[in-house]
Amino acid sequence: MRLPGSDIKIAVYSALAIGLYTVENYLPVPVPWLRLGIANVAVVMALDEVGVTGAVVVFILKLVIGSIVAGRFLTPFFFFALVGGGLALGTMIVTKLLANRLVTVVGISCVGGVFHNIGQLLVARYLLVPDQRLLLLLPVLIFLGAVTGTATGFIARLVILKMRGKT
Repeated sequence: MRLPGSDIKIAVYSALAIGLYTVENYLPVPVPWLRLGIANVAVVMALDEVGVTGAVVVFILKLVIGSIVAGRFLTPFFFFALVGGGLALGTMIVTKLLANRLVTVVGISCVGGVFHNIGQLLVARYLLVPDQRLLLLLPVLIFLGAVTGTATGFIARLVILKMRGKT
């Protein structure tokens, strides 16, 4: 079922995601792979507002166009984002479909943040650093993913509430 105006919302969320992704790639970070993932606010909002298909479109456009603009298309960063983001989106979709009334957008985003980091660790472990000890980072990455995913979800929730006139 297509919602009225969903194409426009998908376009707006895609533009927002691409812009945020591009800007975030140029911001200094303490560790090269440690980012808040603020562009995922748009993906989380799309999942909440226009559903699964809209969120998938926003994710793909963010990944491809954003990485082209940032000069990271088909680099290792691209594949980290592809696997981490794809796993995050998949788990957010499953969480939304199975527990829609039990989990808020903040919780859904938290799940996505955790699985994004798990996906990135799997890429690092199996494609870049074939050392089992890399998996020792898993607890730290789960914690960081929960924190950043919660922050992203909180921002998305505030924007959604503002758009609905509830703040």
